[in-house]
Amino acid sequence: MQYIDAQSEKVPALGYGTWQLKGKDCVKGIQTALDVGYRHIDTAQAYDNELDVGTALNEYDIERKDY
Repeated sequence: MQYIDAQSEKVPALGYGTWQLKGKDCVKGIQTALDVGYRHIDTAQAYDNELDVGTALNEYDIERKDY
């Protein structure tokens, strides 16, 4: 996996975008992305899907420091 420096942090260069994803589609999409190796989830408060993103990450067995 390639990484870039962002504000003095090393982050994966490729992120899974969640813009326009909501509900079950959002949860399933994020979990599928994690299954295939994504560890950078691109989200923003303006997307209005924070609860769905949180649900996906909470249901997935991965430590917070790993994504």
